[in-house]
Amino acid sequence: MSTVYGRGGHPGRTRNAGWSRVKNDAIEQRGFQLLEQLDETSRTQVWRAVQTNLDRTVILQILKEHAAQNPGETAHFLMIARRIARIKSEAVCALFDIVSEAPLHYVVMEQVDGPTLEELVLQHGPLPFPQILRIAASLADGLDQMWRSAHLVHRNLKGATIRLDERGIAKITDFSLAIEAGPGIDATDMDQGLIVGTPCFLSPEQASGSRTLTTQSDMYALGALLYYLATGHVPFEELDVASILAAHCNGRIPPPHLLRNDLPKVFSWFLHRLMMKSPENRYAGWDAVRQDLDRLRKGTSPASCVRPDDTAPSTVDAAPLREAVSDTPAAEQEAAGPRIRMAGRPKNEKITAYQSKTIEEDHAREIRRETLVREGFCWLVLAVWLIGLFWVRAVLEPAEGQPDARPAPEPPPIDETQAGDKTPEAEKGKASTDVPETSDVPVPPPSSATGTATDLPAVGEMHPALKTALSQALIKGNLIRARALVQSHPDPFRNQAELAAFLTDMPDPDALVAEYLLDQTGKPLQWERNGKTRTVIPRAIVGSTAHLDANGNRIAVPLDTLSPEEKLRWMNPARTAHQTAAQCLLLLHSPRRHEIRSKMAHCPLLAPFLDEALRLMPEGVTPPAE
Repeated sequence: MSTVYGRGGHPGRTRNAGWSRVKNDAIEQRGFQLLEQLDETSRTQVWRAVQTNLDRTVILQILKEHAAQNPGETAHFLMIARRIARIKSEAVCALFDIVSEAPLHYVVMEQVDGPTLEELVLQHGPLPFPQILRIAASLADGLDQMWRSAHLVHRNLKGATIRLDERGIAKITDFSLAIEAGPGIDATDMDQGLIVGTPCFLSPEQASGSRTLTTQSDMYALGALLYYLATGHVPFEELDVASILAAHCNGRIPPPHLLRNDLPKVFSWFLHRLMMKSPENRYAGWDAVRQDLDRLRKGTSPASCVRPDDTAPSTVDAAPLREAVSDTPAAEQEAAGPRIRMAGRPKNEKITAYQSKTIEEDHAREIRRETLVREGFCWLVLAVWLIGLFWVRAVLEPAEGQPDARPAPEPPPIDETQAGDKTPEAEKGKASTDVPETSDVPVPPPSSATGTATDLPAVGEMHPALKTALSQALIKGNLIRARALVQSHPDPFRNQAELAAFLTDMPDPDALVAEYLLDQTGKPLQWERNGKTRTVIPRAIVGSTAHLDANGNRIAVPLDTLSPEEKLRWMNPARTAHQTAAQCLLLLHSPRRHEIRSKMAHCPLLAPFLDEALRLMPEGVTPPAE
């Protein structure tokens, strides 16, 4: 199971122009005009369209060509659609019609004019706590009806698939990954051995490829979504896909009340229960979820949520409930692939530090556990041996007050020359003569940290090993690692705190690309890739993906897949030292490396390390002579 489907569709998919024409013609003949593609999964496309005869805007969920050619997938698609039509809930978009005329199969659904939850968070940041509770109550009702009426699991609950209508009611708008589930049902039968869904919101059982799913999987996704609405950050961001899947199964995130002062602690306990690692430890049903939500709205403590002393593992770390997460890890795990982060939102260093910290803590805890087991066994063996020894002595030696019948052994002869050395006084005297009153061992000079700032070495004169390690971190673009090295190094230097703050404030290059594309929304841009130049028009930035129009087709381009040259082309001119430094990190991996030297003057704190990074860069790309 190596592929994860989600927003952005199937990796490496190709568009079939012939199929697109057939699809468009057939849909227009049915009285629909396609306006905009909203989403795409491995099996379906989701479009906004106008139903011309009724003059209303609707949503079309269209089965893709390869899926439509598979009778099993077609039957599954139509079965799910018929079951959704049975659901009676304000939180579920109404299904108006089902069209099945080979080779085209699609459903017509209600269009909700309001924004998605993802758009709300990206525009306004974390939502107010009362609004979060109202949204949670709406979704709990909709998911409950999905399970009761149709026995369906949504599998793709996230901010992009939920919209708020004009009344503020949250509505689930996309069911492209919904499946029939329950005990004894193979939930992955249609997935061809692949993990489907959006990585940041997958339940542990989905992330591990379990074939048995229940509505408790949607409970976990609801908890992850509420965490995003409350903090503005998805669980386990700043990780590659494989690490995210593993983190859902083994990792933890800080309780949201530690990241927002206006969130009650019991809300963290509520999420703790929703996001238990094992489905059996989550809420037994949606009635209990709604009851605890009612208590939260009334300001009373939920009855069913798990208290911090509960030992059942959960994604939300409710056991320690730390009051602060201020320490930065000394090292960060190297990413195995592109990292996931919601574009348009700044990094949350508390979450990043907490994730790295808990990974290290888990490893250390496992080592301590193994050590204690080994030591405990050794102490047990020693105790048994001592007990046996005392028992043998008690049996063999005479009791106190009884004469020993055995003849006493004769004492050994005493060496008169050594007898005096065995007295305690002699031992004390000998010890006092072995240790001199004053030591000749050289004492290291006092740390320069106690001196004045002028006594400390300059930034570029720091310890060579630190300079090299910091430069290597910059080559990898690992700013967290670089900052940790600066903060934790025992040899102080001038501007140490200033350099750490500079690294903290440096923007992620992908964030600069997202900012530029948002500024250029609706404007034609030149995109050079694989030796070809084409015109594209930015339409939106959703998550870490840019949605572009190219020759009338909507394409989704993950920002982390762009080359350094492509990112440099799609950036505004640097206005600050931090932006200049971020561009220099991209230039390190570009044939235009020579431009770095002309930019060093604009970021003097980083200049010595950029110069060292140029020296350390591996061979392969030879920069032109200046």
